[in-house]
Amino acid sequence: MANYSKALTSFLTSRNVTHRLIEFNEPVRTVEQASRQVDAEKIVKSIVMIDSNGNPLLALVPARSMVSHKKLKKLLDVKDIRLATYDEVLHFSGYPAGGVPPFNDIKHVIADPQILAHDTIVVGGGDVDKLLEIGTKDVIEVSNAQIIDITRNVRDQADVTR
Repeated sequence: MANYSKALTSFLTSRNVTHRLIEFNEPVRTVEQASRQVDAEKIVKSIVMIDSNGNPLLALVPARSMVSHKKLKKLLDVKDIRLATYDEVLHFSGYPAGGVPPFNDIKHVIADPQILAHDTIVVGGGDVDKLLEIGTKDVIEVSNAQIIDITRNVRDQADVTR
């Protein structure tokens, strides 16, 4: 089994980025699981999406927020956008679904401004049983993320990806 978190922490260390790897005894699949060891309000999802032209995009949003397909389609000027499949997540990001950090092979990164609410955030740690606590400014700088409102009100379920 590949150790994606080791490559991730080596990457961050080589750039002098302060971080803390948080290990779990099982894959972390929900905010509730993660909140046993971290503040749920600091969790940020790295969501791999594919536009109608086949281009990948990484959306960074608070764990309890949803991505607005409508906002992304307008922003990207594309006909449609969808969640990547498990295979596409690994292919485009270089990390398995559930472990994707904000720093990966996808170069188009959009961060919702809500993630700036905390000095540090918790993101995918490379492997599905690890999370990474890191400075929010470091995430924006290293990922070269654009800061754009991409979340949607929870009431409009047809327009969102959790």
